[in-house]
Formats: sequence, structure tokens, C-alpha cells
Amino acid sequence: MGEVSLRLIFDLLLFLGLPFGFASLSKKLKLPPLIGYIIGGLVFGNLAGSIPAMEAIRNFAYFGIILLLFTVGLETNFTRILSIKRIILIAGSLQLLVSLIFIFLISLLFKFSLLASILIGIALASSSTTIVAKIIQDRGEEGSFVSEVTMGILLFQDIAFIPFLIIFSSITFGEMSTVKVGGKILFSLIESGLIIFALFYLGRKLIPRIFSRIAKASRELFNLFIIIFILFITALSLFLKIPALIGVFIAGILLAQTLEQHHIFSEVRPLRDLLAVIFFVYIGTNIRISEIFNVIPQIFLFTFLVILVKALIILFIFLWMRFHSRTSFNLSLYLFQIDEDAFILMSTAMVNGLISRSDYLFIISSVLLTLIITPALIKNKEKIYKGIRQLIKEYLPFLENFIVHKLDTDQSPIDEIEIKDHIVICGYGRIGRYIGRSLMMANIPYIAIDYNLYIVERAKKQGVNIIYGDPSDIDILDYAQVDEAAVIILAVPERDIQEAIVLNAKKLNRKIFIISRIHREADQVRMKDMGVNLIIQPEFEASLSIVQKIYRWHRLGKEEIINKIKRLKIEHGVA
Repeated sequence: MGEVSLRLIFDLLLFLGLPFGFASLSKKLKLPPLIGYIIGGLVFGNLAGSIPAMEAIRNFAYFGIILLLFTVGLETNFTRILSIKRIILIAGSLQLLVSLIFIFLISLLFKFSLLASILIGIALASSSTTIVAKIIQDRGEEGSFVSEVTMGILLFQDIAFIPFLIIFSSITFGEMSTVKVGGKILFSLIESGLIIFALFYLGRKLIPRIFSRIAKASRELFNLFIIIFILFITALSLFLKIPALIGVFIAGILLAQTLEQHHIFSEVRPLRDLLAVIFFVYIGTNIRISEIFNVIPQIFLFTFLVILVKALIILFIFLWMRFHSRTSFNLSLYLFQIDEDAFILMSTAMVNGLISRSDYLFIISSVLLTLIITPALIKNKEKIYKGIRQLIKEYLPFLENFIVHKLDTDQSPIDEIEIKDHIVICGYGRIGRYIGRSLMMANIPYIAIDYNLYIVERAKKQGVNIIYGDPSDIDILDYAQVDEAAVIILAVPERDIQEAIVLNAKKLNRKIFIISRIHREADQVRMKDMGVNLIIQPEFEASLSIVQKIYRWHRLGKEEIINKIKRLKIEHGVA
């Protein structure tokens, strides 16, 4: 075997070194490293151009996304997604259809041809599963309601990619038989649907048994089989002509039901993280600044109009479905960007002679811009929401009144209930629900607040005394009679909302006892300074519970256990 050339090593070093530098800079600027990876790829693509290893890099990048979608499926609670299937089907269908129409009109405005505008509308209507899934995983929000709705809609859009790809592949320059193309699309859609259903049904029966048997045989064989299985599913998907990403996502969902789920995730994750970085760098290499330099202002304007239209469409769809304005806004920021599948669709259109190379570069530059700004907008979604609401309050008071009294309230007569010395629970998700159930069992009076209408309606059917509204809104806290309450519990995860609740609760009742959950140790000092009386970090409390069981198992004395737990709490800063 001959030695690897110095030029190849230098190219690969530059390919990863530039993104590493930009990602480090992003981290210092408190931006997600994802932005640095894409910008690093953009700089590399324009400095180095094409390198001999680019084809291999492209394949590694694709496999990185396969692993990413596989692990997303592995951590997806499919049962909960099925429970909100009505939301996903209605919102997903409306978002695709309405976005397609408006993006088509925007494309015509920018002087694209009629056919090109239709194809651009189709390509840009979907949102990015890869980017959003990565952000959700990095933020640890897989179990939140917003993330579940987001992932459900993204999965719906990925399935829609099948007919989209068929459309782009079926039309060639100078050959457009509407009946022929329509028939082919319909047939392929039915065929793909049947294949996916069959794979899902058979997989539920076979996959858990196969993995269980191999896991018992040998750890080494099991680790190797994980990679073999992913490659097999990818090959089977390509052979059956369904998108490989859908195939591996479904495979991940099926494996999420097995006992080996967490071991599989821990083995795949390091390789996934490395290859996913290569993918995001590779995305940036697709743009050549010299070829788009003269139309950069038009690209920025086009991108702005597309993301504004998509965000507003998503916002209005979820407001129409009676979601809280905050939830609807968050969903619009999770779904406003353009799917990286647009690279595939527009490449297919260019190869078939349906659009020119200049049009292709124009569109994929727009796609890249939306992917770059997505992490920053999602990270600051609460600040952006509060800023917009403040502007509306100052300059459009009639709209603020409509939001408060029509959109974000169910006209609950809670202010008419005579209740004192009760407990107010802000957030009725997993933690809030357990607290509420325990209080109900002990006949302790409480009022819950949540801005997820579907949670509120389900809780009301179970006899829960709950208000639909934003718990950070002082009027909603007033409805819950915080001025007469003994305790307020902050079970919402977002720190900005927690801080607003604390400030408004103190305005209404300076003596109220405040209990708050936190996720990061760095938040403890901040929350204590604001006046929170008791701080609970779920991860720390879980570790204490485990440690106590281990101490008992080792037959440590009761006094010794108490002292050691107290020492841990002192070190943690909660004693």
C-alpha cells in the first residue's frame, strides 16, 4: 500500500480545520457550532474549489445524515406522535400546499419562468429535518410538545418528498405529458405508501427479535450488526425506490421499542456526530461566490420573502388550530427554513434541463442562507417573541387586545372561583402533571396554567382545575389568584418564561413561596437572586435517588446516608 499524498492530507486538514475555527468562533459569540460548520464549508469551497476526495466526502456526509435520522427515530416516541396525528396531517398538508402557492408567486415576481416557479415552489415548501433534528437533540427537547409536533410535521414532509422527487424526475425539457406524468406520480405514490406500510408492519414483528437474539450472543457482534443493519436498511430503501432517510428513520422508530435502544444509541452517536459535521461542512461547499456575486442582493431579498411567508403561514395555521400564540410562534421558527432536500430536487431539475445553472445557484444559495440563520433564531425564540409582543403592545394595542382576549384565552371563569392558600402550577407537562395528580390525591387545592390548549382540554376532562394561557402573563397569574396563593411552582423549562413568572408573581404577592425547576447549574444563582425560595434540578434529584438506593444496597447506616446526601447538596449549592 502506497503512502497517502501530502496534498490530500492538506486538503482534508483544511476541509475540517476551517469549520473547526469558525465553529469555535460561533461558540465564543454564543451561537450554535452548526453555523460555523456551514460557513467554514462555504469558505473552503471558495478557497480550495474541488478536491480529489470530494466524492468520498459527499458519501461520508450522506451517511452522517443517515445516522442522524436513525438516532432521531431511535429517540422518537412514536406512540405520542400518533396521538397528535390529526394535528400533523392537517397542519402538514396546509403548510406544504399554502407555502407552495406563495413561493410560486414570489418566484414569478423574481422573473423565473412558469415551470421553474412551480418547481421552486415545490422544492422550497418543505422544512429541514436534518437541521431541526440536530438542534432539538442539542437542546435536549426531544420530549417537549413543540418538538414532537415539529418532528411529526417534518416526518410528514419527508414522506411528501417521494412524490416531489418523482415529479422532478418525470419531467424533462421539451417533454411534458400531463396525463402521463400525473399517472406516474399517482402510481409511484401508492406503491411507495404500500412499501413503507409493509416494511413498518414486518419490522415490528422481526426487528426486535433479531436484535434481542444477537445482543445475547456477543457484544462485539451486536455492535457490528448495528452498522450492518443501517447499511441494509439504506440499501433496501434505495432498491425499493423510497428515500433512504425515511427508511432509516422508520428503522430507528422500530428499534426504539427494544430493550437495546440505549445501547444502540450510545454506540452510534460518536460516529454520527463526526459524520454529521462533515455533512454540514459539505453543504457550505456547494456555493461559489464568484458565480452569484452580481445577484447577492436579489438572493437576500428572495430569501427574506420566502422565510417571512413560510413563518407567517405556519403561525396562522397553528393559531387557526387554536394553539397559543407563543407555541405557534415557536413552531414557525422551527419550520420556516428550507429543506436541504431542495439541493437534490433543484439538481435534478438542472440535469433535466428545466432550469439553468444560474437559477440553480440562486435557489441553493437561498436554501443555504435559511439553514445558517435557523439555529440562531431558534436559540433566541423567547427573546424574539417577547420583543414582538412588546412592539405590538406599544404600537398596535388593538392587536395586543385581540391576542390576549381572543387567541390566548379560553374565557375560563377561573377568576370567579373563591380559593385561598392554594398552589399554582405553571406548566402542566410531564412534571406539572405528576405534581397536580399528587396534590389531587392529597386534596390540596391547586390551579394549573398551560399554553398548550390540547393539554388543557385533556386535563379538564380529568377534572383538573386548569387555565389556558401564558403563565408568564401577569393577567393570567391574576386569574389564577396568585395574590391569594401560598405557593407557585415553575414547571416550565424555558428560563425566560420562568424569570417573567417570578417577577410577575412577586408583583402580585410578595410573600408567595416560589419553587422552580432548572436544567443548568449556572441558572441557580440567577434564580435565587430573583427571589426563588426552592430550586429543583431534575437531573440532580434523580442522581440523589439513585445514590440513596446504592447506599442502602451497600447497607450504609441511615445517619451516614443522610450526611453524605447533605454533603452532595452542599457541593451542588442547594443545601
